[in-house]
Amino acid sequence: MKKQILTFLTRAGLALALVSMIVSCKKDYNNQSKNAADNPSKTTAARAVTYQLVWSDEFNGTSVDGSKWNIDNGNPNVNNEKEYYQSANATVTGGNLVITAKNQSVGGQPYTSAKLETAGKFSTTYGRIEARIKLPAFQGSWPAFWMLGNNINTVGWPSCGEIDIMEQVNTNNTILGTMHWNGGSGHVQYGSSTTATATDYHVYAVEWDTSSIRWYVDNTLYQTGNILNNINNTGAFHNPFYIILNLAVGGDLPGQTVNTGALPSSMLVDYVRVYTATTTSGPPIGQTITLKGFNNDYVSSENGTQAMNCNRTTASAWEQFTVIDEGGGKVALQSMGKYVSSENGTMPITCNRTSVGAWETFTWGTNADGTITLQGNNGDFVSSENGTQAMTCNRTSASGWEAFKVNQ
Repeated sequence: MKKQILTFLTRAGLALALVSMIVSCKKDYNNQSKNAADNPSKTTAARAVTYQLVWSDEFNGTSVDGSKWNIDNGNPNVNNEKEYYQSANATVTGGNLVITAKNQSVGGQPYTSAKLETAGKFSTTYGRIEARIKLPAFQGSWPAFWMLGNNINTVGWPSCGEIDIMEQVNTNNTILGTMHWNGGSGHVQYGSSTTATATDYHVYAVEWDTSSIRWYVDNTLYQTGNILNNINNTGAFHNPFYIILNLAVGGDLPGQTVNTGALPSSMLVDYVRVYTATTTSGPPIGQTITLKGFNNDYVSSENGTQAMNCNRTTASAWEQFTVIDEGGGKVALQSMGKYVSSENGTMPITCNRTSVGAWETFTWGTNADGTITLQGNNGDFVSSENGTQAMTCNRTSASGWEAFKVNQ
């Protein structure tokens, strides 16, 4: 689709100025600000926090891990891209995910490639999200490492928000980092760029917290976007996002000239890692997590339709919980838009509350072995009941059934 957009800049204090609407499917960088004054630092930033690994794929197997990734099929019908995504173009070999673009006609498109995403399997709010990637850099290539808001299917794009950790097109060494959202009356974006030899391995990352999103290449900061207090309607960036890796061929950004002589050509991903920021041994606020009981099964919210259980052998959407800070050392757990309730220990716990009250707050405890406990407002602990019956919050002390592994 044809896109029209004005730029907007960030100045001292990183206050973002809103820009015009865009009628678009995804993105346009042709008019991004490149003014050096818009980039608060060109040096490696000192780390003020500790990051704890919570999710990763090291690609050490022989095929794509289906418990972590979905593989798209077909053409996305956005940005005038010319590839057909299929699983055959995503392989794992030599410790790398290999996404290969081919001069191959499938499904009415002249090229094939691959796109992987973690929707429904993993998402995060805040943290450090990074990948070590080697790019193909041929005329017509458009590789990307990016994120979309989990709620895209309900609120649509751009209201769901989008974080482009890395994009690069054609044969140039310009690395793009951009955020997209609905500024209140339509699509707005903020982005900048840096340079790196695209065909070498580099670590592309964002560090994201309640106040800002910061973009890095090889740990060198090159831009910061302000999201503090939902400034300029940036509330989308305080919700869970999932991860995407893809290699598009052709499209509005790289153009429609494709060097078919360079095909097949591959994007190599050494690893993808997600860290949560920690300053203490406290809960991973903003993180979307899984909880595994003493029986090595996962806790399920049961989508709020019945009492919760700890009997799932794999984790999908109902087995994911976002940790929300409720103040005073208390947290709430949200799954599928509903909150976990202790039911004050008088009946099995549920995940069917639409708001947080006393029964929906828990004290997060950390054990010496890295497991955690959840203590309800009644002073009792949540128990997995070893997966043999519905979970409860009525234990006066914590032992094996009251301990949970996070993201394992």
